[in-house]
Amino acid sequence: MRDGTPAGSFMGLWRDEVIQPALDRDLAQAIAEQQAILEGDARSAGAHYALGTLCQFKGDRQAAVEYFSKAIEFDSSYAAPHVSLGRIHAIEGDYDAAWRHAREAERLGDSSLAQQLTRYPALGSDGDSR
Repeated sequence: MRDGTPAGSFMGLWRDEVIQPALDRDLAQAIAEQQAILEGDARSAGAHYALGTLCQFKGDRQAAVEYFSKAIEFDSSYAAPHVSLGRIHAIEGDYDAAWRHAREAERLGDSSLAQQLTRYPALGSDGDSR
């Protein structure tokens, strides 16, 4: 945190001038790599999922939802995009949608989202808000 002290100023400078630009470059490179995959195979569920994840890192939730939805469209047996979409819906407060994705991911073999959601008693274990 920048607090006006030499250490705080140094850490802020380090974060703003070194770390963040490096992360931005890495993110841009990863996005370009996944987009190149889509140029060769526009129906690649894996590339759509990866782009959704990268968009989440960038803070572009709407693009992430679109990419995750495409991943599901192109591979209905892919659990990971359901988990990611469910997490987004939970963050947005749409618990019914979060539970729909959690149940589908669980059906496909990934119970991680359902386990996370059951930790919050107000959401209920069956997806119905209490």
